[in-house]
Amino acid sequence: MFQYEKINRKNMFIFFICTMLIFSLFPQGIFAEDAESETAAEANSEEQEAGSDGETAEAAPPKEIVIVETGELYPITATKKVAENASFELYIDEANGNIRIVNKKSGKEWLGGPQVDKGILPNNKAFIDAPVHIEYTDGSSISQTYTLKDKENEVTTSTIENGIRVEFNIKEIKVNFALEYTLTDDGFEATIPDDSIKESGTVRLTSLEVLPFFHAADRKVDGEVFVPDGSGALMIVSEKHPQYFKGYSEPVYGPDPTFTMELGDVMAEGFTRGAAPKERIALPVFGIHQEQTGFLGIITNGEETANITATPSGIRNIPLYRAGAKFFYRKQDIMFIGSSGAIPLFQGQRITGDRIVKYILLEGEGSNYVGMAHAYRDYLLKEAGLQKQAEKETPLFLELVGGIMRDEIIGKTFIDMTTFKQAQSIIDDYADKGIKSLTITFKGWSKKGLYGNQPDHFPIERKLGGKKDLEELSNYAKKMGVGLNLDVNYVRPFEDSDGLTPRKDAVRGIDREVMMNPNYRVSSRLGHNGQLFYLLEPEKSSKYALQEASTYKDLGISGVHFSHVGNLLYTDLDKQNPSSREEMKETWIQTIDQFKKSVDHISVDYGFGYLLGSVNEIHQIPMDSSNFVYLDETVPFYQIVIHGLIPYTGKPSNLRDDERVEFLRAIEYGATPSFELTYKPTDHLKRTMEDRLFSSDYSYWFNRSVKEYEEIKKLKENIGGQLIANHERLAKKVYKTSYENGTEVIVNYNRKAKTVDGLTVEGENYTVIEGGKK
Repeated sequence: MFQYEKINRKNMFIFFICTMLIFSLFPQGIFAEDAESETAAEANSEEQEAGSDGETAEAAPPKEIVIVETGELYPITATKKVAENASFELYIDEANGNIRIVNKKSGKEWLGGPQVDKGILPNNKAFIDAPVHIEYTDGSSISQTYTLKDKENEVTTSTIENGIRVEFNIKEIKVNFALEYTLTDDGFEATIPDDSIKESGTVRLTSLEVLPFFHAADRKVDGEVFVPDGSGALMIVSEKHPQYFKGYSEPVYGPDPTFTMELGDVMAEGFTRGAAPKERIALPVFGIHQEQTGFLGIITNGEETANITATPSGIRNIPLYRAGAKFFYRKQDIMFIGSSGAIPLFQGQRITGDRIVKYILLEGEGSNYVGMAHAYRDYLLKEAGLQKQAEKETPLFLELVGGIMRDEIIGKTFIDMTTFKQAQSIIDDYADKGIKSLTITFKGWSKKGLYGNQPDHFPIERKLGGKKDLEELSNYAKKMGVGLNLDVNYVRPFEDSDGLTPRKDAVRGIDREVMMNPNYRVSSRLGHNGQLFYLLEPEKSSKYALQEASTYKDLGISGVHFSHVGNLLYTDLDKQNPSSREEMKETWIQTIDQFKKSVDHISVDYGFGYLLGSVNEIHQIPMDSSNFVYLDETVPFYQIVIHGLIPYTGKPSNLRDDERVEFLRAIEYGATPSFELTYKPTDHLKRTMEDRLFSSDYSYWFNRSVKEYEEIKKLKENIGGQLIANHERLAKKVYKTSYENGTEVIVNYNRKAKTVDGLTVEGENYTVIEGGKK
C-alpha cells in the first residue's frame, strides 16, 4: 500500500539534487513516485483498491453494474491432478499456475481462478486467472503487474510432497519467485518460500498478493465476504449495490506507527493529520461463503506485514466478490530535507521470511462466518494451546485510576484520584452488596501517576499510600477473594516520564531519527504537541519488564495488565539494531511467558491474535467494525472464537457513547461488564491529560454498576464458560446468539417490540431462553 507526492516542474531540480544526496546516504532506500496505472483499460482497477484505508471510499447511488454477458462460461483449465490425500484432490493448470481443489466425498470444488463469462475483457480474464498479483518499484515509481500480464513470463511446475511447486519468472521486471501448494487434512496451504525470491535487475519487489480470486463469488449468488475488521464484518454479495471506487485493504494488527504515512496524511515535517478513527484487525483471517461452500484463510506466517484485502464486484468491471492476503516486502515513508518538501523513501532491504496462508475448506451450513469462526477456534485449540475454561462465578471488572499530574498556573500538582485505602473501601462496598467476585486493575499507581515513572514504575507514589498501603491492599484483596492487578506500561512512555533515555531506548524511523508518537486531537485529528510519547525498542521494553517482574511477586500482586502490548505492534529502523514487527511479536510472547513465573494473571487491551495463547483475559475487546461503506454488517466473529476460552470485556460501561445500545451489544456478544472509576469526582481531572474519562465518579456509578452486574451475572449463569454455537440475524436489528448448552439470547435493537418465530422481544431489550426452552 503506497502513496506518493507528485513533484511539479518548479521543484524538479531541487528534487533531483536531494535525491542524489539521499542515494548517497541510503543506496537502496529511496524511490520517488509518480505512478500511473498500467493501461487505460486498467485505470479503474487495482490503483483504486490498493492502498484503500476505507474511510475515504465513495459510493454512488445503488445501481446494477453493467457487464457484458454472453451466457457462456470459460471452461475449467486446472485439470491435471498433482496430489491427493484422504479428503481432497489437487489439480493445476500448468499454463498459469492456478489450482482447483475437489472434495473426494462430496464432489464440491474450489477454484483459484473462478469461471467467468466469455464476455469479460481479455486482460481481466488474465487478471483473474493470475495466482499472484505484484507491486514493484524501479526507483522512480510504483507499478503493478500480475503473473499472466506478459506472455513472455515463464511458469514452470515441479511436484513436492503432498503438492506442487510453481515457479514464476516475471521477465518484464526480472523478478523470480515460487508458490507452493500443499494439501492438508482440512484444505491446503499456499506458501511463498523466501529463498525463492530473486531480484536480478533494478526493480525491487514491494508486495505480492496470493490467490487473489480464490473461490471468488459471482455477484448473483447467495454469499458473503468476511473480513476481521474489529469484531468482524461482512460484505454481502449483491447484484445491485452502490458503485464503489475502493475496496478493503487494512493491515493485520493495525498500522505500524514507525511509518508516519500509515498513521495518516503527512502534511509537513512533524505535522501529520491522523487517519479517521477505525477499528484494527486483531485476527489474521479472512473468508468467502457462497451457496453451500466457503473457506477460511489463516495467515500463519508473515501476517505482521500483511494486509487483508476484500473487493466488491464492479471494480475494474469485474463481477466478482473476492478476498485475500497481500504480503509486503518493503514499506514506504516520507523524509524531509531542507525546503525541498517531502521525499518519498521506502525500505532498501527486503522484509524476509516465508509467507504462508492456510486455507480451511468448508461446506454446508458450516461455511458461513459462524462456521469460519468455529474453524478458527478449532485451529487455536490445536495450535495455540487454548483450553475451554471451567465455569466459575463471573467477576465484575473494575479499573481504578490512582493519580495523575495536573497543570497549574505555575508548575504541576499530583492529584490522588483513588488511594490504596480508598480502593480497599471500594472492595468493602461491593461486598456489602453481595458482590465478592471482583477483578481490579489499578492504574496510575507509580510515582507521578498515569504518565509518570514509565517504563521504570518504582517507587510507588507516596500520596496514594506508598508501598505499605499497596501491600495492605494486596493482602486484603487476597483475603476477600478479589483479583488485584497493576496496570504497567513498558511500551509507550510519556516524553516527560522518568527512567528512560530516548536516544538509547526509543525506536527510530526511516530517517534514522528517534520517533515521537503523539496522541491525536479528536476534533482536528492533528497531533497534540503536549501529549508526545516514545515507542520503546522491543528488547529494551522486555528488559524493563523482566527487571520488575520479581517486585510484583514480592508485593503479593496477583497479576499485571500490559498496556499497549495487545493493541500496538511496530518496527524499529535503527540502523545499528533494527527489529521487525515479527521480532517484537516474538519478544512479547516470550516476555509474558517469563513474567508468568512471578505473577498468576496477565491481561491486555483489544487482544491481537498472537497473544491468545498467552493471556488470561482481554479488556476492551473490539465490539464493532469500522462500518466502511462497502461493509454491510458487523458480526461478533472474534467473540464466537474465544467465548468460553478467554474472558473478555467491552468498553467500560461508564464511557459508553450510547448506553442502551452498547449494553445490548454486550449481551449479544457475551461480554462481561467493566467500569473505569475514580474515587474522587471527575472534575478533579480538569487540566490533566486524561480528558478521556468524562464520567468516572465512583459514588455516581456504584449503584449503577451493581445493577448492571447483577443483571449480566444472571445471564452468565447460563452462558459462562459456554462456547458460542451460532449467531444469526432474525430480522432487522434483531439477533440471536446460541450457546452449546442450548441457551439462546435474542436481542432487539429496535425501539418497538418485535415478534420472531412466535416470540415477542420488547423494544431495546432482550430475551433469554434457557436450554432452548421458554
